[in-house]
Amino acid sequence: MRCVMGKAANRQTTCSSLLVCTGILTGLLFPATSFAATCEQSVAKAMAVEGKVDVRHAEETQWQPVKLHDTFCPGDVIRVQERSRADVALSNQPMLRLDQNTTMTLGGIKKEGGSLIELVKGATHFFSRVPRNLEVRTAFVNAGVEGTEGVIRVTDDKAEVTIFEGKVVAANESGTLSITDGQSVVAEKGKAPSYQTVVKPRDAVQWALYYPPVMEVSPDVAVKEDDPRSLAGRAARSLSVGRVDEANIDIDRALKLDPKNSDALSLQSIIAVVQNDKDKALTLAQQAVAADQNSASAKTALSYAQQARFDLDGARKTLEQEVQAHPDNALAWARLAELRASFSELDGALDAAQKAVALKPSLSRTQTVLGFAYLLQVKTTEAKAAFTKAIEFDQADAMPRLGLGLAKFREGSVEEGRREMEVAASLDPNNAMIRSYLGKAYFEEKRSDMTEREYKNAKELDPKDPTPFFYDALQKQLTNRPVEALKDMEQAIELNKNRAVYRSQLQMDSDVAARSASLGRIYTDLRFQYLGLVEGWRSVNIDPSDFTAHRFLADTYSTLQRHEIARVSELMVSQLLQPLSITPIQPSLAVSNQFLLASLGPGASSFNEFNTLMVNRDRNTALSSVLVGERGTFGAEMVAAGIHSKVSYSVGLSNFETNGYRGNTDQRDQLGNLFLQFSPSPDTSIQVEYRLRHLRTGDTQLKFFESAYEPNLRVHEDRNIYRLGVRHNLAPNSTLLGSFIYANGTSSQTDPGLALLGANGTCPTCVGFNSIRIKTPEDALTGELQHQFRSTYVNLITGGSIAHINRRQDLTLGLDSAFFGICPACAIPPNNIYPNATIPQNLTHGTLYEYALLRPHPTVLVTLGGSLDLRSGEARESTGKAMLNPKAGIMWEPINGTLIRLAAFRVMKRTLINNQTLESTQVGGFNQFFDDINGSTGWRYGAAVNQKLTQGLYVGGEATLRDLSVPFVDSTDPSNPVVTRSGWQEYLIRGYAFWTPHDWIALRTEYLYERTLRAPNLTAGVQSLETQRVPIGATFFHPSGFQASVTGTIVWQEGRFTGIPGLELGRAPQDGSSSFVTLDAGIGYRLPDRYGLLTIGATNITNRKFSYFDTDFNNNFMLPVRMVFAKLTLALP
Repeated sequence: MRCVMGKAANRQTTCSSLLVCTGILTGLLFPATSFAATCEQSVAKAMAVEGKVDVRHAEETQWQPVKLHDTFCPGDVIRVQERSRADVALSNQPMLRLDQNTTMTLGGIKKEGGSLIELVKGATHFFSRVPRNLEVRTAFVNAGVEGTEGVIRVTDDKAEVTIFEGKVVAANESGTLSITDGQSVVAEKGKAPSYQTVVKPRDAVQWALYYPPVMEVSPDVAVKEDDPRSLAGRAARSLSVGRVDEANIDIDRALKLDPKNSDALSLQSIIAVVQNDKDKALTLAQQAVAADQNSASAKTALSYAQQARFDLDGARKTLEQEVQAHPDNALAWARLAELRASFSELDGALDAAQKAVALKPSLSRTQTVLGFAYLLQVKTTEAKAAFTKAIEFDQADAMPRLGLGLAKFREGSVEEGRREMEVAASLDPNNAMIRSYLGKAYFEEKRSDMTEREYKNAKELDPKDPTPFFYDALQKQLTNRPVEALKDMEQAIELNKNRAVYRSQLQMDSDVAARSASLGRIYTDLRFQYLGLVEGWRSVNIDPSDFTAHRFLADTYSTLQRHEIARVSELMVSQLLQPLSITPIQPSLAVSNQFLLASLGPGASSFNEFNTLMVNRDRNTALSSVLVGERGTFGAEMVAAGIHSKVSYSVGLSNFETNGYRGNTDQRDQLGNLFLQFSPSPDTSIQVEYRLRHLRTGDTQLKFFESAYEPNLRVHEDRNIYRLGVRHNLAPNSTLLGSFIYANGTSSQTDPGLALLGANGTCPTCVGFNSIRIKTPEDALTGELQHQFRSTYVNLITGGSIAHINRRQDLTLGLDSAFFGICPACAIPPNNIYPNATIPQNLTHGTLYEYALLRPHPTVLVTLGGSLDLRSGEARESTGKAMLNPKAGIMWEPINGTLIRLAAFRVMKRTLINNQTLESTQVGGFNQFFDDINGSTGWRYGAAVNQKLTQGLYVGGEATLRDLSVPFVDSTDPSNPVVTRSGWQEYLIRGYAFWTPHDWIALRTEYLYERTLRAPNLTAGVQSLETQRVPIGATFFHPSGFQASVTGTIVWQEGRFTGIPGLELGRAPQDGSSSFVTLDAGIGYRLPDRYGLLTIGATNITNRKFSYFDTDFNNNFMLPVRMVFAKLTLALP
């Protein structure tokens, strides 16, 4: 064919297309230029090319150089030459890493779907995660890959197959062997495959390891055999393609010529770092610096050695000095960027990375570090651009591939992101961190087997890294294996100190906190709620900025009585601290005092176990829950949540209704929640939230005697809440939080058939009413600011709030007609109804607080602080006086597995809008905010010991005292009601034993003793009360997803009870006692791929009727009737 580049009229007759002409000219002028595959469907693609790699296409005789992203057809032969490597991705997912002096022929895709290759000579590391999708043929043996990882090496007289994990079938004409984890076979011509002993199987792939650069070298510089620096340069080039043995030869020769050659010593130090010989690495790096104080490679190597020995501060100081001395050293600036990122100095890291790129824009290392600096600030477009450039400049480096995968994940491209991580794992197969990230990628794709396999690999590659243990624990927890998860999580906490290799002490504290919070969640799954609380308290004390710890406490408090203030406050703090995430906000969790039956409340089967995302990414999700039970019980909740770029949202609706366990305990509760979060940068977050509630209920409190119930009491509540939240990180260790809440609504209590005091003659001086209606409209506004400062030895939490509540009570009272026989001179109102009386209850309440969390020793955490309450207004609980509340607590771990907690503090129950505050809800691991009467003040004293006896066996106990002063209105003289106070004491003793004797079984028992004493002038239904409870339970978990639980509770209670709460005057106390046993049971099934949970259960199975007084006005602990229910929770997608 002849191409004539002439007039347009001649073009179609002389050349069918310009593209064809161009291709012919290119082939003539540039015969070495590579071409993409010309077959209908390519079977492989070049993912990395280092050195000289060629391809000979099928039916061709000429070799052509391979370039990045070239594609290949069946029959193509790939040749990797001396000091070269290549990565090839097969079209059906397997990754192949080819060593130097390797020749491979691509055989295409078999009918069964697997790839076929022929390894002529050399070595290949194969990485396959799909069963039976790869077959490798050699002259001596064929290997059928069953979804596994290993290496095959072919020499002139034999072939060796070594498996790291998974399964391979090795076969030839003489026999067949099955190879699995850690095994190796050798096959010679004419002989059957036979096993051979391999001590460290992964040593077979040492040639694939990546060594970080410490010096810049040119690939085409001629080597002078008598020049130490030239030999060191060739050694650096050998390391760049993983040839450590060859590098060592050149390094030894350089040091013989010059024993103090700084470059050679630096390279030896880097080799020792990669081989995890930390002491040797540091010694060599120090020698390198001593040999040449101005050597950039020596300073860079020293920073790696210091980092390997957990001295991040020293490493950063070394690099700071180096960039000052040599501001044109691009590698030093890149290393400094890495270290600044380790201290969460995101802006400083980006600045250093940009300087590195400005100095050496064509250096892969600088572009890689710049990509991660952008990624930390969620600038994914810029990050991808930098990573792409880094890959072009150094195709052997696994880190830009990992970064590119993470960036694609963050944008929601899950499959593409995972594929990049697989390439990274192939480029650096012994990198434990990459394996952990790859496991997280498989987790996101709900590929549980591969997830666990990668975490297993990471644990074996680096047994001292807590990361794979932590993430493996999370995935086991979410696949119904909490006992196994417990073991992994405890190991992660134990190993956390090893993260000092790449984390500062502040970040390590955050790691400990996150791991403790996750451990607490596992305890909760095991029904070891008390241990879960202890871990949650420990978490927020170690790192008060850890949002996961606060969210965990919010979830766990939902199972505890009179902890509603603590629960919704921890939820708000977690929302303010959280980065952009897809964490759904359940409407039922954002509202306090829901009057739900305890066994069916938010803690029974929470959404939260389904929203744990190990990799934040742009996506939408939907969570829903449906509850059906006896006595007209029905509940439904739906939440949609998503994250897109710098915005996340959550919108939810909830409806709950029940006829209750007796008359007038019905409930209708409708909730709504809308949450938006905007994060212009990782340091700043702005949140807007709207909530609404419509509640209709009766007298739901469980009381000892039937006569104490109020059969006609009706409670209505309609409320709207608007919240603005702000978080800004002033520095990596300094965070400012702000919360501003406006609420308006109306609550009312109506009792048209009240039978109160006075008219029956028992209290002649008391006014007698037979109906009452109290309507309370309210407008409220509060603002609160908090500053958190964190350091190695001291954490400070400083804050203050001011709230103004504009509220009044509108009373409509109906007189008992018998009253006028006692008081004939009294004026009779029309229809015996007093007109509306308005009682102002305006209140302004200010609070200042500060908490110092001191770490004088790694095993000791001391809390010292105080709060100051200032009140004014017309509310009856207000005294107008200031009150200073000291706080002190200690958490001490004298030996491993033993935790001692002590605390003493005073607190005032202030009126809180929506019951939420940013102030710490606990001191030394003891809750300080209970659902008490507004204005109550008191001291709490606590002591506790928690002991881990052996693996899976935990015992301990605690004792606390609350000494309260409770305000109330004394209406003995109706013409002159006065605010007075009553003394209350509450004692609690708890002991527990928890045991996991088997990976499928969790056993538990507790003893709880509670004693309540209240002064006669205000008893709220009980003057004295003693309660003992002994729950004994067992839970069974099967890896298939099935679970079952049974709990028997022995209860004994006796007390002196009074009449209707708050109106006991004139009623004689009545003594009572009861003892009984309740039995609760349930079965559940976790749906495959973490799509949800189905639970069927029953409380009080025997339908045992009993008398019991519950000190929680709002949430009952148990019910004197049977309640059978079923609950389905779904998480999509």
